[in-house]
Amino acid sequence: MKFWKRLTACALTAAMAAGFAGCGSSGGDASKKEDSDKEDAVIPYDSDFTIGVDKIAEAMGAGWNVGNQLEANSGGKVNETVWGNPEITQELISAVADAGFTTVRVPVSYLDRIDDANGYQVDSAWLDRVEEVVQYCYNEGLYVIINMHGDGYNSIDGGWFLVNGEDQDMIREKYEAVWKQIAERFAKYDEHLIFESMNEESDGTYDGDPNKEYYANLNQYNQIFVDTVRGTGEKNTHRWLLVPGWNTNIEYTIGDYGFEMPTDEKCSAGESRMMVSVHYYDPWDYCGIEDLKTILWGEYGDNLIEVNGFPKMNKAKWGDESYLDDLFSRMQEKFVKNDIPVIIGEYGCIDKSSAYADFAGQIQGNRAYWDGYVAGKAASMGMIPVYWDNGFNGVYGFGLFDRNTYEQTQPEIISTILKAVKNKDPKAGLDTVVENKVEKTDDAHAYIGIQTEVYTFRNTCSDAKYGKDTDYFNTLIKWGEDDQIIDTGAKFTDATISADGTYTVSVDGYDFSSDSSKLNMLFVSTDFAFNNTLKVSDVVVKCDDQEIPIDKPLVMADDQGNFYMELVNIYNTDLAALDYTMPKNSFSITFTIEGMDSVLAA
Repeated sequence: MKFWKRLTACALTAAMAAGFAGCGSSGGDASKKEDSDKEDAVIPYDSDFTIGVDKIAEAMGAGWNVGNQLEANSGGKVNETVWGNPEITQELISAVADAGFTTVRVPVSYLDRIDDANGYQVDSAWLDRVEEVVQYCYNEGLYVIINMHGDGYNSIDGGWFLVNGEDQDMIREKYEAVWKQIAERFAKYDEHLIFESMNEESDGTYDGDPNKEYYANLNQYNQIFVDTVRGTGEKNTHRWLLVPGWNTNIEYTIGDYGFEMPTDEKCSAGESRMMVSVHYYDPWDYCGIEDLKTILWGEYGDNLIEVNGFPKMNKAKWGDESYLDDLFSRMQEKFVKNDIPVIIGEYGCIDKSSAYADFAGQIQGNRAYWDGYVAGKAASMGMIPVYWDNGFNGVYGFGLFDRNTYEQTQPEIISTILKAVKNKDPKAGLDTVVENKVEKTDDAHAYIGIQTEVYTFRNTCSDAKYGKDTDYFNTLIKWGEDDQIIDTGAKFTDATISADGTYTVSVDGYDFSSDSSKLNMLFVSTDFAFNNTLKVSDVVVKCDDQEIPIDKPLVMADDQGNFYMELVNIYNTDLAALDYTMPKNSFSITFTIEGMDSVLAA
């Protein structure tokens, strides 16, 4: 899985210029390993296999994904840093190990690194980089999982490993060739390296049960994977191999939908060396949907409603502890009790702590409880939980570490996960307390934002390329010939918000009707943090002398977590259409805002 930052007004930039193309304390980093312990942890990559099916889950412990890195890609080209993360370093992996994680999953895409015209040869430099990251993990005594990740997405340019692809013969041939090269590269590595056949393989549709023909293709891929790896010899004849079902969905893997475990007749271990991979992000409205509506879950959420007076509507209405317990119990019965370990290869929930500024710590505490419940329940049933970290910290992020400084950004969540796994206790996070780290401001401003159909525009104030810290922000920009930027001469009037009250932002001095018949976007951006305490009313858009009352403006957090109000957005089909005439001189937006005491310093 990958999670992008949300796009708001900055979506226009791409549209304009296609060329842009142990447990720690709750107050700080989890306890560190001693240097001598670290030296002892280094694994000779060719050591013997010693861990059997009855011990592997305990040995792998709590896992962590270095997500949005080696699987990152753009335009069909793999690029480790294209999704905004810096290159993976030994220091990052060491920080993860020091925190107490004992397994690292390394998602890997291949895409353009495969030469279709040369027998599907994989770029040796790319395999070198994958091996380098694997070695970082070995240097810390960690288990490490590598897979084939982005190649199987219908939504990615260059995706070829598709269950619904037209040329299945070619797909199978290419898949076998790639895994043969991966397996040969790592054939001497010991049991700490685990191969995972694929990621969230499906036909890209999510509105019905799996297509049986396509599921049969997935089963064939898993069998090709097992046979190919075993056929390369050396330690690959008894390596642990990890296979998923449809979209790594638990129900579609344990239910009667078509999943078949591959046979493993060439395994030389004398016992099972097969594992099953699933992912868990339920309930999705709590874990993954990027809004600040569903921010509470489970027993911890009930406590926040009872003690702190949180609105009941903010709590997830499905997917509670009993739902999870049932799914995990069924996995245990089907796989674990039949000597097939299960790895929860991804789980996690995004940061929604900005929903209520005065209760950010409690919301994060609930998030820690959910993460700990998944991890603890998995461990209690003999399964291995591997947290999904995409490197993004802040609103809607999954990040636990800062990938530039290597510091823990969510020490309480890390501590809860590790405690839950160590003690096999799903409710380890029920008493988690997260310090409320709300930072109020002395200065709050609102800015009008606009984009016409020919991309005459002003972007959000927080946009890195065209925001308020750039030369462009006080200029209504128009694109001329050869993509040069033209100052239209229009003037902006912004608002300094000093208290609850009514404010107006505007742009005037340009004939918008001269080159466009409609708007692409019209919005208000701000430089202060969004939270659910803030309320807006009496919103009126004015186009020259035409006044248009707005009953239900779309209010949300932008990519940086700041308050943002959207009135027109052709890229957002959920937003109601606005009936207006393009003005010959000015746009203005007037609104009343309440709740500013949650933002402004006293």
